[in-house]
Amino acid sequence: MSKINPVGDFDAARHLDAMAPSLGLTITDEQRPMVLQFLAIAHSMSKVVLAAPLDPASLELAPAFRPGAVEQAS
Repeated sequence: MSKINPVGDFDAARHLDAMAPSLGLTITDEQRPMVLQFLAIAHSMSKVVLAAPLDPASLELAPAFRPGAVEQAS
């Protein structure tokens, strides 16, 4: 495990240590450095997305995805 960071800081190693078991993932020692690198990249990308302006009045919910064959209305 990694050190505890102040609130608001993202700790990729702590996140990986907490999430991998809950998702049923086994990350080997060989895979760990690259997984940590990509978690850090994903975190940086999320900051860009969250910083984008969004007009609350323009929010439209997407239709629900239902896997399987598409049924045609008669």
